[in-house]
Amino acid sequence: MVSKATTTAPPANPAVPAGSVTPVRVGRRGFRPPWRARLHWRLILAIGIPLVLVEGLRMVVGYQDDRAEAQKQVRAYLTEVTQHHAEAVASRLAQVMQATRTGAWFLASGQVPYDHASLRAVVAGVVEQSPLIYGSAVAFAPASGHGAYYARRIAGGIERIDYAGRGVDYSRQDWYTHPLQQGSPWWSPPYFDRGIGEARMVTYSVPWTTAGGKAAAVLTADIEVGTLDIDWSSPWGGATRIVDAQGHYIAEAGDVPTRFDGVFDAAKALGIVGLDAAARDMVQGGSGILRTHDPRADGQAVWVSWAPISGTGWSLMALLYEDRVLASAREQLLHQILLSLSALVLVLVTLVWVTRRLTRPLDSLRRVARAVRHGDHTQRTGMALSRDEIGQFAHAFDAMLDDLQATQAERLHEAERRQRIEGELATAREIQRRLLPPDWPEWSRRAGPTPGLEFHGLCEPATLMSGDFYDVFMLDGECVALVVADVCGKGAAAALYMAIVYTRLRDFARADRSPAQTLAAINRSLVEEGHDGMFVTLFLGHYHWRDGRLTYACAGHPPPLLARAGGAVELLEVRGGLVGAFVDIDYADATAVLAPGDTLLAYSDGITEAGLDRDALYGIARLQDRLGELATSPTPALCDALVADVLAYADDAPGDDITLLAVRRTPA
Repeated sequence: MVSKATTTAPPANPAVPAGSVTPVRVGRRGFRPPWRARLHWRLILAIGIPLVLVEGLRMVVGYQDDRAEAQKQVRAYLTEVTQHHAEAVASRLAQVMQATRTGAWFLASGQVPYDHASLRAVVAGVVEQSPLIYGSAVAFAPASGHGAYYARRIAGGIERIDYAGRGVDYSRQDWYTHPLQQGSPWWSPPYFDRGIGEARMVTYSVPWTTAGGKAAAVLTADIEVGTLDIDWSSPWGGATRIVDAQGHYIAEAGDVPTRFDGVFDAAKALGIVGLDAAARDMVQGGSGILRTHDPRADGQAVWVSWAPISGTGWSLMALLYEDRVLASAREQLLHQILLSLSALVLVLVTLVWVTRRLTRPLDSLRRVARAVRHGDHTQRTGMALSRDEIGQFAHAFDAMLDDLQATQAERLHEAERRQRIEGELATAREIQRRLLPPDWPEWSRRAGPTPGLEFHGLCEPATLMSGDFYDVFMLDGECVALVVADVCGKGAAAALYMAIVYTRLRDFARADRSPAQTLAAINRSLVEEGHDGMFVTLFLGHYHWRDGRLTYACAGHPPPLLARAGGAVELLEVRGGLVGAFVDIDYADATAVLAPGDTLLAYSDGITEAGLDRDALYGIARLQDRLGELATSPTPALCDALVADVLAYADDAPGDDITLLAVRRTPA
């Protein structure tokens, strides 16, 4: 295409014949780096740098996700394994306790005489009940004349021992005195048994009384600590310990040895954060898991899990270093880095080759364009006959110069018109935003002191304009109006109708008129005005801030929720038709009382009906559960968390406006 526009020719160059095409020579302007002067270098950098950054970010985020997942797996794995091993140890110890209690009952029943042979047979029978039992003793008060007898497991059978023959004074030992004093079975702390076992032992003692109550005695079962095999195995190593009721270590397994006598000693000596509290929980029979840091291992993160061993007062404690678990994640990251670097090198080499071939013809076009910019209109690309894309571009280059000004003027006009429309919409949205009440501190300053009341609201439009709104305003010195409304549809039409409803609500709401009466008055006014096809659902409550009384009515609106301070969530059901749809509609009032710490949540159906693209909507049940979890959170944090949860459920694409209002009664 040839332009017919009249242009002013540049001064003629006497050295150039008229109508000839002159090659352009561009003077040097000093050195510039090639990535600033050459297009193909800029293409390489423009594509390569984001590619490297995105790939690096992907690897970092992937590693963080793998790390978080590994920590989650460690918590679940360690909790489950600890509980499993605690139950396994408890099962083995239950046999020991059952055998000892049965023997004590048999002796106390008087069914066996208290002579030497019978008593030795009883303790030998206790030893034979469980392979875990090293030995068993029956001990009477020294003054009773019966003495004490012991049987222990040896290679090839059971050895029976008379304490009197060994010169052992058992009357002052804890395994004998402690159960008699407390009158119940008792597990001893670990001790070294000198004189008979010559090994580290724990003893289970059961007190009993001879037939007729003539003498008190104790029947015991001894367990050699070295035989308490915990059978600890983990793909990441770690260790486990059996901890008694005083916090002493009874047995241990794994590849993390300890030089301390118990968990309290370790907590005090090492200063591990949280370990002392965990130890107290262990001796009280609790269970749990703790992530802390071990100063012995240069502050490495370590997981500690514990669970009670039922029937013993002991606990099983397991520990695992987090770095061992994360080693696989780091190896995977290194593997990904190597693969990504190889792929990036291949991509960059290909990119260099392709860009050089693509930009070589463009260099010629660039030289012509520079000449035209300097006023030399005799220059041509010389590629008009080329049939490829560059040739077609060169052919259109001349026509582009003529059309450029007109196109730019048209685009400028369109941009101005769009900017004007966007400015008007922004102004309208700002006006709509100002209809909402200010945040609680500013509202309280304007309304005056209202102890016992705190609120926070949010309104997230699905488009530029919202058809939802909420409002909080004083009706008199004792009563506050609470409003959440949802106009049918969304966008500008719904926003305009919302402004009408807002005005009617402010006109008709009074302290001496109940919420149901106010809704009926607004309904009559809107129907008489004839807003065809428009209606609104609305929640209106009168809250008396001094005593927490709430009188409310709903016009086709989702029922509000009342979260008690203790975490229970109630659904405040009340029925009523839409406002603005029909003339004669009855509305009913309902009442509730907010105790200090209770939270009222009114909301639009944009919350409960979020997730239209999923198999199930967000729903009231999910909202109740989430509100129960957040019942003690500050109202701004509560509202933010609920909206974030809804948006996440709807994949950040809600189909409707989202509005909610949280009102809490605070101590006056």
